[in-house]
Amino acid sequence: MNRKRNVFMLILMMVLSVVSPLNIKAQTIPEERQLPRLVDDGAILTDAEEATILSKLDEISERQQCDVAVVTVESLEGKGVKLYADDFYDFNGYGMGEGDDGVLLLVSMNDREWAITTYGKAIPAFTAAGLSYMEDQFRPLLTDGDYAQAFHTFADHCDDYITQAATGTPYDTGNMPRGAFPFLTRLAMALAIGLIIAFVVVTHMKSQLTSVGFQKAAAAYEKQGSMQIRNQSDLFLYRNVTRRRKPKQSSGGGGMSTGSSGRSHGGSSGSF
Repeated sequence: MNRKRNVFMLILMMVLSVVSPLNIKAQTIPEERQLPRLVDDGAILTDAEEATILSKLDEISERQQCDVAVVTVESLEGKGVKLYADDFYDFNGYGMGEGDDGVLLLVSMNDREWAITTYGKAIPAFTAAGLSYMEDQFRPLLTDGDYAQAFHTFADHCDDYITQAATGTPYDTGNMPRGAFPFLTRLAMALAIGLIIAFVVVTHMKSQLTSVGFQKAAAAYEKQGSMQIRNQSDLFLYRNVTRRRKPKQSSGGGGMSTGSSGRSHGGSSGSF
């Protein structure tokens, strides 16, 4: 009898050892939340800012039934920023409902990198185009050191994106937030407007020079016999050097990634 029992226990242990890592949350994370929706281990927020941001994150998460979280850390400890964000989400109790739905923004201060990780219904809600637009809104604030406003902006956009996704048409190429233009599009528009204004100004100034006629050669402007050249030599005055700055890769774009748990996440990452 004992021998049969031991064989049964051995088989049971072998089955448990190969259980899919997709069940990791059910196996290792207790029902109660381990960490709050705002974790400021990077110590970049005041107490008042923490309280306000946490209140907003909690309200949005409970209303949308989708976790919206922000985490700051001092260092990535040698990990890639996206993997760090995926693991932080998986191993610290984040995610609501049966699908563990949620989105988390992680910011590493020493590495000057950020990552957004999405899971469950948040993956289709935050498309690559939508994440790119969201980045354009909060990343400049991170760069300027306005961290509290960056996190408020992130939370507000998450609320909007989840609401939009519930209609069946999440924000994506051709269906972006009203008034939204990608950064390069806005830059091109600004340059075009500047060129138009410059053209109008120069054209107006040129129209005032009616008494001046263009001549192909300098001799036409010379009074005959007024200039006599006795000595001449060639002098090197200056040179033109053109340098092109190599663009900085600020974003890793959107895409799927796999955390240490084996679960697949959506999201994006970059530097600030």
